[in-house]
Amino acid sequence: MKIIIAFLLLTISFGAHAQTTPDTEPVPAADTTHMFDSLVADTSNAIDYNLENSKPVNGFYKVAILNGSKPFAYPKINKANIRFYKRIWRDIDLTDSINRIFATPGETIMQQIMDAIRTNRLVPYADEGFKSQLNYRKVMKVFTDSAIVPLFDSVTGEQTGTKTVFNEFNADSVTKFEIKEDIFFDKTRGRVVTQIIALAPVRKLKSSAGEFIAEQHPFWLYFPQCRNLFAAKEVIDPQRDIYDESYDDLFSQRNFKTVIVKESNPADLRIKDKYPTDPEKQQQEAERIEKEIINYKRNIWKY
Repeated sequence: MKIIIAFLLLTISFGAHAQTTPDTEPVPAADTTHMFDSLVADTSNAIDYNLENSKPVNGFYKVAILNGSKPFAYPKINKANIRFYKRIWRDIDLTDSINRIFATPGETIMQQIMDAIRTNRLVPYADEGFKSQLNYRKVMKVFTDSAIVPLFDSVTGEQTGTKTVFNEFNADSVTKFEIKEDIFFDKTRGRVVTQIIALAPVRKLKSSAGEFIAEQHPFWLYFPQCRNLFAAKEVIDPQRDIYDESYDDLFSQRNFKTVIVKESNPADLRIKDKYPTDPEKQQQEAERIEKEIINYKRNIWKY
């Protein structure tokens, strides 16, 4: 009994001492003054290396350069195996969103054509039959607009005369092209072929009051000759992810929108000549010809 009472008194005494006396001494705050000294760059043992001097590439692969490229050759055609169908004229409206790729600011197809004519890489013709050749000076003369401007006396303010002012040609002002193409059946390949023969810009003629008068073809180009120019011109269209493709590819793949404006006929009349005051009839006639071509291709092998 005396032993138990002594043990209890010893336990109470030890607990009271534990509450008033801490087990360990307080830990002083860490000194971080020199903590990151070891992270400072040590240049005493710097390793020499050669500078990478390769040409930077804008992307993960090197873009192909089309400069100097040549168009692929069309298959040779034996005229004895050709059954001619018809000749068609079509308009390519560059204001249409599908065709805007031909009118990229600063890189329009018209500017490329004019540069090629100026440097004698393309031959312009006055007619679509390629009978009369033009030169750069004559082409520019056709494109140059002029206006009559009145002259006034600086003192009295009275008109003293007039003068002719010539406006500088702007390639971006050409917003339409016309193509002439042949549609025929090649028995050797067993298919209907559509081949572009000629290409021409379309210029709108206006009166002195700015009213539309008519459309004019300043010159015609032989399209097989144009292919040499177009094959070396790259098409870049971020909106449609078109890269490493040439203008010749666009024409060959017919990656553009057109409207038929004429088909071969004995009177050589355009659709506008047939229905001069009825745009709805003009559209219906163009759609009729387009549907006729589609049916011809579809039924060529029906017996």
